This record gives sequence, C-alpha cells and structure tokens, in this order.
Amino acid sequence: MTGLDCRVVVPERGVDVAFAVPAGQTLALTGANGTGKSTVLDALAGWLRPEAGHARLNGRTLFTAGTGHDSWVPARHRRVGYLTQDARLFPHLSAEANVAFGLDRAGVVGRAARRRAARAWLERVGVGELAGRRPHQMSGGQAQRTAIARVLASEPQLVLLDEPLAALDAQVVPQIRALLAEVLTGRTTVLVTHHAADAEALAHATHRIARAAPARPPTA
Repeated sequence: MTGLDCRVVVPERGVDVAFAVPAGQTLALTGANGTGKSTVLDALAGWLRPEAGHARLNGRTLFTAGTGHDSWVPARHRRVGYLTQDARLFPHLSAEANVAFGLDRAGVVGRAARRRAARAWLERVGVGELAGRRPHQMSGGQAQRTAIARVLASEPQLVLLDEPLAALDAQVVPQIRALLAEVLTGRTTVLVTHHAADAEALAHATHRIARAAPARPPTA
C-alpha cells in the first residue's frame, strides 16, 4: 500500500499501537502523557527498536520485529524527517548550512546547488534574510522555521512532528501552524500533539492512544 502502515509494541513502556496513514495525509496522535506517542515516532524514525510490530512506508518495509524474521532499515536510510518542539539546529552552522546538511538525501549534489536549494527553502519558510545567522542569533520562531526547512529540504517520504509548536511563544504559534499546513500539503505525516487546534488545522484524522493497563506479574 502507499502511505504508512505500522504497529509498534514496546511492552516495558506499555505501548501497543497500530494505525495507518494514507499517502499524502496527516494523522494526529493524541493521548495523555506516558501513552507512548513519542515512542511510536522514535520507532518510525529508527531511533528505537520495538519488541514486536512492523512499519511499511509506500510498500517498503522499515522494520519487522517479533516474527523470527526481523528486519531493520537504519534511520539514515528511511527517508523520514523528524521535527521536535526544540529546533535542534547545529549551533556552529548558519541557517543556510543547517538546511543544506541533509540535501544529499534529496539528491542535490555540489556546493552551489546545495546553497541555492537551502536558500530557496529558507525563503519558502519566511526566513531567507537569516541565511547567514547561527541559531543563537535567532528567535524561537525563526529557529523553528529553519528546522522546518531543514526537515523538508531532504524530501522525506514520511514527516514526524513531535509537539512542534509547544516551545514557541503564543503569538508565534498561529504563524508557524499556518506554515506547517502549507508545506505539509501532500506529505505523509504523523503529528503528536496535545492541542486540539493543532490537530484540527493540520490533520486529516486523529488516533487517540489510551493508557495501557500495567503488565501483570506472572503467576506461580
């Protein structure tokens, strides 16, 4: 199938979550703290190995676990972009260099081509004039715009968003939310959020994760 089909099982965290996202759509994962939302994103990104489950993206298997014939595609080969509430920009690089960093994954070769592509993305997210600035010279909203450009410039087949607006000042949130709604159009996306306004503005559907019951100790 096209899009994403997955199940993530991590018993020690009480996580057993399954869902599908049609190609080009956004699914919002909601639920209380501790229900495993970020765990699911980490498994899809390739940062955490589940005990059981699978993930298939556009017909390509990212991982299978618990089957006896497990498979695992490393994070750097998954074509997955991950945006968190913290921009996580490289502090020693300019905005332009941060965006250019992942352009090899999009097949952009050569310094001049990478610079042009990075500049184009910075312009698209509204911070083209900040190309030469480093993260400590940016506001929170400017840094998050740059992080959005860096994630999308690599042309990921799947975008993961973990509370991308949570660390921003309230007056900046509507602008960044509107920007995400624009640039995520047609991109398969999983969004973790606690805010109904984010899910309503960005997602085609919502999957609420319930808190798992605690595991029972084995009986004698």
